[in-house]
Amino acid sequence: MFDFFKNLRERWDNWCGDRDMEIAIRKHLSLNGYYGRSAKLKRVRLVAIERPGWLQVYRFEVSARVALDEELEGVATVEAEYHDLYGLVKDDLRHKISVVRVFKCEKERRELFARWSENLVCLRGAHGLSS
Repeated sequence: MFDFFKNLRERWDNWCGDRDMEIAIRKHLSLNGYYGRSAKLKRVRLVAIERPGWLQVYRFEVSARVALDEELEGVATVEAEYHDLYGLVKDDLRHKISVVRVFKCEKERRELFARWSENLVCLRGAHGLSS
């Protein structure tokens, strides 16, 4: 019974909740050398917002498989390689624009977050990106 609740909590914690944003993240990964459709999104959280709520910044983590080169696709002995990435999404609902960026290093994500979140209301604490 405990495993059921643990599994349920983990699924809730990793649930994106916004289909359009999830599609934008997966598309960005696919365009940047990963298999975006099979990527595993984790800890998608709203971390900054501009009043009245049109501009939002989300953070996320993702485990994505590196896309193989065409000449290696037929080789069965190639080991699948996965990267753990840190990402940000800047969502502007007025203009229907989603800007997605992923990084291999969390420090780079924090630097971009500092620029994107200037003059926004930021979430502090465990789920935010405060240093």
